[in-house]
Amino acid sequence: MSEAGTSAADAGRFLAFDLGGQCFAVDVSRVEVVLDSFRITRVPKALPFLRGVINFRGAVIPVADLKARFGEGRTEAGEGSRIIVLQARVGPDDLAIGVLADSVREVIELDRTDVERPPRIGFSLDESIIEGVGKSNGEFIVVLNMDEALKETGVQADRAQEQR
Repeated sequence: MSEAGTSAADAGRFLAFDLGGQCFAVDVSRVEVVLDSFRITRVPKALPFLRGVINFRGAVIPVADLKARFGEGRTEAGEGSRIIVLQARVGPDDLAIGVLADSVREVIELDRTDVERPPRIGFSLDESIIEGVGKSNGEFIVVLNMDEALKETGVQADRAQEQR
């Protein structure tokens, strides 16, 4: 670590976004684009947290609703709503997938050594979804592991299989 406090290897750049009144972040190296207008086409019998698909640059991109994935309702379209298109490993494949956000803030830098695991007590959310909790401008930011957040859970996979 340098005398200034952070080495280049320790600093991480993250895209911060709002979801349900809370700030989340994803590693900016995974983000392809942020879309501000979109039309989502619903896909019958999809997993409950998959809202549908969009056409982006001629490709069909699935769109996930993290609020639904986290069991906190649905993300509703509003004036600041966005879709963050990013790369995620889903099963054996690297896929482009859209994630709904109430709004997108900015790219922030967090010292990776200051991103801590959340307390183990009192959280019902699968810990593998959260890389850690950091702090920027006096606010806590939940850094997500998008590969895990977008992975089918056993219950969701069973429910989707029953619907097919």
